[in-house]
Amino acid sequence: MTLSSGLRFIPGSTDILIIAPHGPIIDGEYQNDLRTGIIAAEIQKKLGCRAIINDRFFKPTPQIPKSFENYLLDLFRIDHSGKVPGYLELIRGIVDSNGKTLIVWVHGIADDKAIEQAQDHIGWRVFAKSPADLDALIGYGQGHDPKTGDTHDQLSAAESTVKALRDQLTIAGMTTLLTHAKGSNYRGRDAKRLNQWFNQLGYGFDRVESIQLEIKEGKWRDSDANAIKTGKLIARALSAMTQ
Repeated sequence: MTLSSGLRFIPGSTDILIIAPHGPIIDGEYQNDLRTGIIAAEIQKKLGCRAIINDRFFKPTPQIPKSFENYLLDLFRIDHSGKVPGYLELIRGIVDSNGKTLIVWVHGIADDKAIEQAQDHIGWRVFAKSPADLDALIGYGQGHDPKTGDTHDQLSAAESTVKALRDQLTIAGMTTLLTHAKGSNYRGRDAKRLNQWFNQLGYGFDRVESIQLEIKEGKWRDSDANAIKTGKLIARALSAMTQ
């Protein structure tokens, strides 16, 4: 299998797969979800698991049309990802290997959006701190589908798994919430996105669990040094929850 240029695969154990779908570096500048590639690489380094990092594909906008040839694709969308040689095949091959795989999709949330989410969660009485204290959100298919209107949960990971990750991240110093089912976004619920892909393929939690982790920029992704520290913290949390 040939993997498209612009993607980096780091081999390791198959129990955990770390993916940074929106971490390109273009002309020396971090784009989209800034420095998530650094975070993913550091998690892999500490855990010895497998990782896939998008170093080149830029997420298109309504003004910038998608193009494989010009590296303009959203590698968290199922349809866009299917245009990239080897990408989906690699992910599925890792899951189809021996044992169960936990997939963590490393994303970035803008600081102002994180504050908005925190304010919403305060209103729902599931967050009792200052809005600025929220550092990360976990999406795993809660609530309705934003595109189809389906009102049912389509969970991509077990409640016990996501709660364990939330607790370990928070204990380590990254205040994390499970995104509320009424949240406007960041729930890992969109059927067009890869967090739902294995549900659509018919896999159970005994084979794969998939989690969307949204990390704010300030303190966590605003410098290379902080991104490395963030990767180390997430690695410790993953190690603690899987022991």
